[in-house]
Amino acid sequence: MDGQKARLAMGYSRTSALYDLLAGHGYLAAIRRLLPLVRVRHRPAILDVGCGTGLNLFEAARWFAPTGPLVGIDLSPGMVAVAAAKARQLGIPATILLGDAERLPLPDASFDLVLCNSVFHWFRDRPAAMREMARVLKPGGQLALITATAPGFREWFLLIDAVIRVVLGPDRAPPIPELPTAEEVAALMQAAGLAVERLQNRIQRDLIVQPLPFVQLMSVIAPTWPGDLSDAEVARVQQAAAQLMAVAWPQGFPFTWSAVEALATKIV
Repeated sequence: MDGQKARLAMGYSRTSALYDLLAGHGYLAAIRRLLPLVRVRHRPAILDVGCGTGLNLFEAARWFAPTGPLVGIDLSPGMVAVAAAKARQLGIPATILLGDAERLPLPDASFDLVLCNSVFHWFRDRPAAMREMARVLKPGGQLALITATAPGFREWFLLIDAVIRVVLGPDRAPPIPELPTAEEVAALMQAAGLAVERLQNRIQRDLIVQPLPFVQLMSVIAPTWPGDLSDAEVARVQQAAAQLMAVAWPQGFPFTWSAVEALATKIV
């Protein structure tokens, strides 16, 4: 695993215990907008790529019950552990795997539905990940994909980069993520042999007036930077970021949310 992937995996392991509490409602709201549009056969086999704590997989299992095989895969050991524990607690017979979306350890044409909620933007090789998701779909199967898109998160990425450089030194700042555009997502789907049924890019601009809760939330849902830091270093960066936001933007820190919600079908 390369350095960026390892940092992201460690970051999500660090936040896995808090993930559902702080961010779960937002991710469930998004997948619940797509699931009513999905057309699958009886007892569908479902795969969740970048399954996190299993929220999306377990929601789809309830929505389409009874289902066939349920599989989740994630790069983060902490997320895999939480998802597996939740499956046992809920009595859902799901298989949760540790693995890379760019090289899915799964056979061709084995799933009726693939879910990928709020993780595609982190993939290093997005064309490979899209091809892999298409590969494991059965002909006529569907991909329900939600991903952050440019220009979303940009203000936050620039701010946290500047804070880390001042607080910890320039050598500790990871690369600023480059999110896909909506047009890139559509083109990658088509290149992978998927027909785009729906693609909506939701953009919302907010003013953040409570800096510290926002910084803590972003550290959970976008942990591209804290994975290889100590708890003390993470706390220092969070406090400094919140203080900078409060002083430099007293009327509210401008922040852009931007995400694509897409549904595509594998061409027979």
